[in-house]
Amino acid sequence: MLNQIDPEMRKRRIQAIMILGDTTLADPNLMYVAGGTLPRGGVYFKRVGQKPLLVTSNLDMPTARKLGRVKSIETYSHWNLEKLSKKYGREEAFPRLLAEIARKNGVSGKVALYGRNDLAFGTYLVDKLRRLGVKITNDESPSILESARETKDADEIQKLRDVGRKTGRVVDAIVEVLKGLKRKRGHLTLRGRRATIGAIKALISSLIVAEELGAPEGTIFAIGASSADPHNAGIPSDEIREGKLIVFDIFPQSESGYWHDLTRTYVVGRAAPKDRQLYDAVYEAQRISLDSIRAGVTGEDVMSKSCDVIERRGYRTIREVFQGKLKAVSSGFNHPLGHGVGLTIGERPYLSFLSREALKSRQVVTVEPGVYLPGHGGVRIEDTVSITSKGIDTLARVNKEFEIT
Repeated sequence: MLNQIDPEMRKRRIQAIMILGDTTLADPNLMYVAGGTLPRGGVYFKRVGQKPLLVTSNLDMPTARKLGRVKSIETYSHWNLEKLSKKYGREEAFPRLLAEIARKNGVSGKVALYGRNDLAFGTYLVDKLRRLGVKITNDESPSILESARETKDADEIQKLRDVGRKTGRVVDAIVEVLKGLKRKRGHLTLRGRRATIGAIKALISSLIVAEELGAPEGTIFAIGASSADPHNAGIPSDEIREGKLIVFDIFPQSESGYWHDLTRTYVVGRAAPKDRQLYDAVYEAQRISLDSIRAGVTGEDVMSKSCDVIERRGYRTIREVFQGKLKAVSSGFNHPLGHGVGLTIGERPYLSFLSREALKSRQVVTVEPGVYLPGHGGVRIEDTVSITSKGIDTLARVNKEFEIT
């Protein structure tokens, strides 16, 4: 949360931070501190123990004020960017503006820079600022901003819940479409044509738009052997066939910048006994994992419990890689159990064998065990949950029916 920024700065002995970018698009740190979208970006400055300053364009000033997160907002013109550009040239004017902000705010100690910028420009900027007397320092991972963003305030959790609710409506609508498929001459049809992955994904895309969401990283709707690859988006020409495993993974983003991540696995018609056993193993692994999550346990602990279930059911897991028994797991549970969700679709904390830090209240994570059988198919079940001191709060309640009949 934002109130963690000052304690993190003090702990790292950093006197000031600057977050800068030409836009908040794909820049979660700048969007986070600004409180929303700024099409032309800006510079966020904060000295430890003091209120922040946001410097933005004249055009974005009304938007920045409406966002309301930063009270002190000024324009580039206030800081004489035009005069600096005329005197030093456009390239050198910007680092001089940053140096002036630091100087006028009495900064003499270490300053950490953040932002999504071209690496060459970033290197130039750091070098120039140091020449101008600003003590730019490194910030180890997790950075100050990553640490702050790990826990969500009530407003953030509500935004995450809102996008989860909309995501759930999309999934429910697709289930109804699958239930309504017609059978004709040995094929499933949709609106008189053979039902294909491409046709269903087109419907998913239209439903996402109707819910005022976006899908910048696409969606996964994969059937049969394709579903055995966790990140196979699905082959558009593949037909929807009865009795075949379908993995539906949807991860849209709202206009607020917050994401949701949800996966369900389906079979149209009746599932084969082999697939029912596969589904039951993953379902139990997720249930046990969800039951074990609460503030104070580690991601490693939760991951281990999920692997216990899957191994007991007769499938291999990635734990064997960490034990040195295998170099890779081609069949079975071959990925971490989950990851954080917020202004990005994959952030801290993580649920894996490398996650030894205690989970905290107000963190938001996915819980997504999966088992995959190459050449046959896979099963993954995923929910996004908020962690509390007593357990979890599921942010989208979507039915986990397996057979669609």
